[in-house]
Amino acid sequence: MSTPSKDYKALLFDCYGTLINWEGGMQNALQPLLVQIRKQNISRDDFFKQLGSIETAIQTNEPTKLYPDVLAETYRQVADHFKLQYTEDEAVDFGNSVPEWPAFPDSAKALKRLQDSGLKLVILSNINNDSFAASRKKLEKEGAVFDEVYTAQNIGSYKPSLNNFDYAISHLQKDHGISKDEILIVANSKLHDIQPGHKVGLKGAWIDRAGGVMGVSAFTGVEPAWTYDSMREFADVIEKVRA
Repeated sequence: MSTPSKDYKALLFDCYGTLINWEGGMQNALQPLLVQIRKQNISRDDFFKQLGSIETAIQTNEPTKLYPDVLAETYRQVADHFKLQYTEDEAVDFGNSVPEWPAFPDSAKALKRLQDSGLKLVILSNINNDSFAASRKKLEKEGAVFDEVYTAQNIGSYKPSLNNFDYAISHLQKDHGISKDEILIVANSKLHDIQPGHKVGLKGAWIDRAGGVMGVSAFTGVEPAWTYDSMREFADVIEKVRA
């Protein structure tokens, strides 16, 4: 089995779903709806697939809409789709829930190990700046510090728009002298990261987070260059390659 080249200089991370447990975090704020779907025998996977589809459509149609507002509107539309009861307060609470979403247990330590290996750590995320600030504290608690954070709010569009990847590529070249072939995508979402990254010439390492649905299950034909079961396993491989 091949491994990523030691010539990579920057890791371009998807944050939510890869480093932060977005579906697990969402479940807490979605409880008023999840209780209802269980009673109606709607599967969790079907619910999250629809939620992900609605979210992506909103992001595509309103690329400058801030992520908390995207989430709130997603809540309303997914509830309407499944004919579920909801209140406006619940929708707003869901929109503001990102700071409560937990990091995956292996994320912070793996990030520290990767940075200690000499790699730049870069976030490219469909998020707003205020929401990411809380997530950043969770991810940097073991001593890693992100070298760059590129948010949808700053870019003015959401992945999978190729504009987001062009933005990251151009800024890493301009600010760090890092060329496109020295950037490796590290992500869980095939829809938002692996597939569009391939379109702009970036290879991807897929972190196969067990149970992930949104941006994953409907994209079985999208093949990343490498697959790992966890951030810990990915860090193990990178340390050996760069030793």
